[in-house]
Amino acid sequence: MKLRKLTATFGCLEGESLEFGPGLTLIGAPNGSGKSTWCAFLRTMLYGLDTRQRDRKGAPADKNRYRPWSGAPMEGLLECEQDGRVLELRRTSVGGVPMGEFSAVYQDTGLPVPGLTGENAGEVLTGLTAEVFDRSVFLRQSGLAVTQSQALEKRINDLVSSGEEDVSFSEAHDRLKTWLHRRRYHKSGRIPVLEAEAEQLRQGAARTAGLRQQLSQLQDRAAELRRQRDRWDQQLSQETDKFQTMSQQRFAQAAAELDAAQLHLQTLLARQRAQAVQAEGDAQEIQEEVQDLHRALASRRRLMTGFVTLVVLLTLVLGALYVLPRFVLPHFPGFPLDLPLLPLLVLAAPAGVLWVLVGVLALVRRACDRRDRREAASLQALLETQAQADTDLARDLREAQIRRDHAQKYFEAVSQQGGGPYLPPEAEVCRTSLHQAEREIAQLEGQLRALEDPVLADAQLDQVEEELAQLQGDYDALTIAMEALQEAEDQLHARFSPRLSQRTEDYFARLTEGEYTRVSLDRDFSVTVGQEGSLADRPLALLSQGTRDQLYLALRLGVADLVLPDPGACPLILDDALLAFDDDRLAMALHLLMVLAEDQQVILFTCQHREFFMLEEEEDHDLTRITLPGF
Repeated sequence: MKLRKLTATFGCLEGESLEFGPGLTLIGAPNGSGKSTWCAFLRTMLYGLDTRQRDRKGAPADKNRYRPWSGAPMEGLLECEQDGRVLELRRTSVGGVPMGEFSAVYQDTGLPVPGLTGENAGEVLTGLTAEVFDRSVFLRQSGLAVTQSQALEKRINDLVSSGEEDVSFSEAHDRLKTWLHRRRYHKSGRIPVLEAEAEQLRQGAARTAGLRQQLSQLQDRAAELRRQRDRWDQQLSQETDKFQTMSQQRFAQAAAELDAAQLHLQTLLARQRAQAVQAEGDAQEIQEEVQDLHRALASRRRLMTGFVTLVVLLTLVLGALYVLPRFVLPHFPGFPLDLPLLPLLVLAAPAGVLWVLVGVLALVRRACDRRDRREAASLQALLETQAQADTDLARDLREAQIRRDHAQKYFEAVSQQGGGPYLPPEAEVCRTSLHQAEREIAQLEGQLRALEDPVLADAQLDQVEEELAQLQGDYDALTIAMEALQEAEDQLHARFSPRLSQRTEDYFARLTEGEYTRVSLDRDFSVTVGQEGSLADRPLALLSQGTRDQLYLALRLGVADLVLPDPGACPLILDDALLAFDDDRLAMALHLLMVLAEDQQVILFTCQHREFFMLEEEEDHDLTRITLPGF
């Protein structure tokens, strides 16, 4: 694909056009004139605009960054040559969706290009996905470094393997790692969950058996105690019935009071916890609002002070312009400066306007300050109200605790009250033991009802252990698969890294006039270089900014050689990518770009005149020079 013409209503571009030559097109434009906007527009025409992108702090989304300054709808036209025919690609904004409508037609017939859509246009025309395009042939000054991505990895793997681009090592490794972590990752994952569940089921079964055994023993003991109690009841029926009736009434009354006091205390405690959770967030929010109001007051005070100071200075200057020529300079006839006599009205009018403006701003500031102070006072009152509510709740809580303690003492006194008909100690021991046994029986029966059916629990345990065994087998298999995948990746890296390193070495040696002859490339595209005659390699951090940019340019060109199906498949686009080059290496870079332009269209945007001076003598018909306004 070769670019022929761009027409854009995009950002600062308002219906402007840009035409390209078949070889190297050198475009000069000052900073702020739209070079990067043209590059972003070209990428949008090929790959579309991501309308799902959201603004971030300091980085607006492209749909907002490149909204036309005139307020017109975002739209554009791309003319390119593909397989000997000229195509016209249009993107327009419809229904509030910027660049949402796409069309592609042949220029000579006006017929639609079959199979070309807004989603696949860039990949069909260039042979590259958007990620690979950004990391290979699209070079920006702020983004020269090559970073790894799954799409770029797939593309390079296609050149050194059987041609499959469906799966990359990173994608497969991440997928296996995800599956592995789903089964076990430290103490999380499905396997630890099932192990804990199986252990819980085993403990539940053992607990159920122990509880049933305790229940059987308690039931036998309770039956014996009931028989003893019946014998005592037959002997002392009349006296015991009367005494028990009175005791039970007092006991019930004391128990009811104790339960009511306990319930009231628990209610207040729950209310205190809920109020504490709510008050914590509200208090913090109110305090932040009060701080914001105080900051606003201080900011207005500083602005007013600075403005008044400025007006005073301007008034003094105007007074000086009036006084100097009338009263001071006449005493110095040899003074070289002749100041005009300005009328008092001309000088007093702006001074008066400034002081009137000071008065107006003072009134506005006073009104704003009064409003903010009232709001701060109301927020402070709200904080005090919340504090008072907490104090009242704490007081009610102390009173409830005192009431509960009194009810507890009364209940204990009633429970220990003696008197009444004479009962032998054996009878009281029997009743106490029977009551204790029945209470324990009730507790055990409740615990057994809360536990699952033993048969169902055994079935669940078998199911859990079966699933656990299967997951453990999967975990072992995934571990083996990851080891095999890593081994295969190491072998694949050993195949493609030398090819890319060799291409990068050749380009880097040409750009540095043979000063650097070795380039070592890691899998994540981190590099080290070696100088001619030096045995030790140097890391990237020890290179100058210009040398780093030259290395990144060489690496980008090497990647482009690998990922492009052929040199003419996609233009090479450089946006101020040569700024840090010195004159000698810039000349080498321009010569290299001219050589590349024989087989591949090259578009170079620059804000400098050096490139034009160096190529001034160049008469190659494949060189096109364009200067934008202001250059």
